[in-house]
Amino acid sequence: MLKLFKNLLPVLLFFTACESVYDPEVELVGNVLVVDARLVYGQQENKIILQYSAGFNKEDRFDPVTTARVIISDRWGMEYNTVQHEPGVYTLQGQLDSTRQYKLIISAEGEIYESELEAIPPVPAIDTLYSDHAELWARPGGENSSNEFIKTPGQQLYVDIYNDTGKAYFKFTAQNILQYYFTFDTILYGQSTRLNKYGWKSFYPQELFNIAGPAVYSSKVDVKKHPVEFFLYNDKSLLQVNEFGLGWIYIMHQYSISESAYNFYSDVNSQLNANGKIFDPLYVQARNNIKCVSDPNKIILGNFEIANHREYRFFVHLNQNTGDHIIRPIEEFYEIPPSGIKSVMIPWFWEN
Repeated sequence: MLKLFKNLLPVLLFFTACESVYDPEVELVGNVLVVDARLVYGQQENKIILQYSAGFNKEDRFDPVTTARVIISDRWGMEYNTVQHEPGVYTLQGQLDSTRQYKLIISAEGEIYESELEAIPPVPAIDTLYSDHAELWARPGGENSSNEFIKTPGQQLYVDIYNDTGKAYFKFTAQNILQYYFTFDTILYGQSTRLNKYGWKSFYPQELFNIAGPAVYSSKVDVKKHPVEFFLYNDKSLLQVNEFGLGWIYIMHQYSISESAYNFYSDVNSQLNANGKIFDPLYVQARNNIKCVSDPNKIILGNFEIANHREYRFFVHLNQNTGDHIIRPIEEFYEIPPSGIKSVMIPWFWEN
């Protein structure tokens, strides 16, 4: 053993001697203007948010830009001013005109930023919504966990959009409301009675931007079998021990967006899904439609977007044992709080 140690000692000393600490020089870059300007046609009020990016190795605090002038201008030069009601949030009052094109103009810190002109796109209706069995793979502890991936079965919802207006691009968001009940004991008319309480919880998908467009390298403009939402067969992981699920109210928002907005979200998705590989795209490579006209070398992050909107609601109730799944449209668009509980009486918006 001693002889082996003597033979290994020079090797160990060699590797120890080769180890050194590399302290790279990181170029300090000033905070960059970040714009969140997503206007929706039909809304009476739209908000444009201006912030500064956080520096490298700095805390994730995004300071508001409070000294800017933000206006919306149409292609004929008519300007619509915004009002800053809270730090960094500039509000545009009044609905947009569907026959006009608009651009964003920002004056901040002695520089002028302008977007390209954006029109209000048409919003073709969804033709069909349907589902198919699917399996969701996830790592319980997150991306850096050493745990094995687990498989969760459920139903994947898809949409078809047939379009006769030319190429169209879409973004989808959702609010998923889980209906449930649980029992409680009480005294009613002098007797012990067991009754139900009815509750609901909202979930908002927090993944990549869900965007859809025509198939690449195809002359067809329809969108077919685009995945919009995944529902678990077993919702017990979202409920307490004594709670039992009674189906979902699925509120889907379909936004018709421009091709430039679609490209921007596509680039951002590529960055968010990058996982730190050496050739991953950088944030400055996200194609946007806002430039600094007073200094072309200045970087600005974000995009100016005008979207058209449709809302759909569906009741979703899955039965893995029988395969009798219920997915049907909801005609009444009730105002539903994000969460709550009602005793005995079923809530006014309840679906079954």
